[in-house]
Amino acid sequence: MTQNQGWGQPTQNQGGWGQQQQPPQGPPPGQQPPQWGTPPPPSGPGWGTKHCPSCGSVIDAAAADCPRCGVRQSDAVYREPKSRPLAIVLALLLGGFGIHRFYVGPISWGVAYLIFFWTGIPGFLGWLEAIYWLTRSDVEWAQKYGGPVRQSNGLAIGCLWILALLPLLAVVLVLALVVGGVTTITLFELSN
Repeated sequence: MTQNQGWGQPTQNQGGWGQQQQPPQGPPPGQQPPQWGTPPPPSGPGWGTKHCPSCGSVIDAAAADCPRCGVRQSDAVYREPKSRPLAIVLALLLGGFGIHRFYVGPISWGVAYLIFFWTGIPGFLGWLEAIYWLTRSDVEWAQKYGGPVRQSNGLAIGCLWILALLPLLAVVLVLALVVGGVTTITLFELSN
């Protein structure tokens, strides 16, 4: 029996007495090598990782489905997948009331938004969260909010970008009108 074999495992004679066993080349059977463009596994304090039993990729330990192959993880607690476009629309239109937080969680943030909606700060924070969610990839969304990775509709995401940037465009337009009006009044007074 060689050093790498434990009790109860069959022994294999690969080359006779006195020859060293060569380590296997490439990934273990059933596991694919890492590919370019795959996101790194989550890391940091409190983040655990595991290997997907189907494709072998490193995934979040709490993931219900593998973001790469979509296979249900047997040891994960299932949570209902959340729709990314719906969460963004809720954050843009009803973010001041925290409705998007009641949808994606945590609910405590939704309650805080609801209590302080009159200040306008939750509306601004909801807008920032919508922009943040627009910049995330489908894989990151699936890892954080559950479900298999689904390709987002490009037209819907583009329309959501326009909707998200509309308040910024309105502010720029109002500033342009104010500056243009002040300039016009100043030039009119100087000409008289």
